[in-house]
Amino acid sequence: MKHLLRMLLAVVFVLSLVACNSSEADGGSAEGGESGSELAEELYLFNWGEYMPQEVLDSFEEEFGVKVVYSTYTSNQEMLTKLNSGTVNYDIVVPTDYIVKRMIEEDQLLEIDMENIPNFKNIQEVFHERDYDPDNKFSVPYLYGSTGIAYNTTKVEGTPTYADLWDEKYAGHVTVQNSSREAFSMSLQKLGYSMNDLSESKIQEAKEELSKLHPNLLVYDESPAAQLTSGEAWISHTYSGEAAIAMEENPDISYLLPEEGGELWMDNLVIPKTSKNKYTAEVFINYLLEGEISKQLSDAFPYSNPNQAALDLMSEEERSNPASYPPQEQIANAEWFEDVPQDTMEMINQAFNELKIE
Repeated sequence: MKHLLRMLLAVVFVLSLVACNSSEADGGSAEGGESGSELAEELYLFNWGEYMPQEVLDSFEEEFGVKVVYSTYTSNQEMLTKLNSGTVNYDIVVPTDYIVKRMIEEDQLLEIDMENIPNFKNIQEVFHERDYDPDNKFSVPYLYGSTGIAYNTTKVEGTPTYADLWDEKYAGHVTVQNSSREAFSMSLQKLGYSMNDLSESKIQEAKEELSKLHPNLLVYDESPAAQLTSGEAWISHTYSGEAAIAMEENPDISYLLPEEGGELWMDNLVIPKTSKNKYTAEVFINYLLEGEISKQLSDAFPYSNPNQAALDLMSEEERSNPASYPPQEQIANAEWFEDVPQDTMEMINQAFNELKIE
């Protein structure tokens, strides 16, 4: 009955928009290549791996009759490269905060019609006016989180720091993010620098420090939940969501943002200018912001959720998970990424590639 009511409301909503915009529809395609407010047959979604439950895609397809063509990437740079290649006209991509700012500055995004996203009201007000998109024109918060330390409390004593990853007693049981920017950020903070201090000399120093870590390294891996759960990894530099997944399976796993800082980030839903289905993208974004749907995202991938309607549906245990919602004093000590010039990013990527073949 709930699905039937929601579908009927969606139909009424679509028909009302068609009536209000009939002159625009008669005049041809709307911005983004889609005709008026008519739903497209397909929606092209490009997202991070392990970041969208299949059941959410299935339920959207069932309710709206739109097939979601879903592709994944492993880094912001990979996403940008594929997007700029023009091989696929993606309707939604999910960049991190500082990349949103770059895409706005480079005129790569369509302005979102918030009239089509009434569920934006569910986003906590603190996330309404973000530095990278202060007027809420081009992006909608998806999930946010941090990068810090997940660790096995039976193997790691006390409160670990990034420096502990280099401790020889953890040899063969350490994992580090398989991302150049993430790995170098951790190394820079371990050395006492800001993770955004990316001068050539600092990059070289961070590379040398990471090379000293190799005797302890089990693997470079962005998804070490399985190794943490099995006990193969004892201490991991990892995303908070990966830590939370491991904590659900293994009660010996804990997570923190270390005294060196750690990283904070917000991933966002945006519509590239290459989109041919802008209205359908907006309908999909609005769907994701429904409280029950947004909670499904957190249930599957327990990152931090900016959606108050979803938070209201969570248990106290879920809302107090230290991986998903770290203590305020740890958050205050962490850093947000800043965008860097392309030549600097290329320098970091080259250094990381050289590091991994040493």
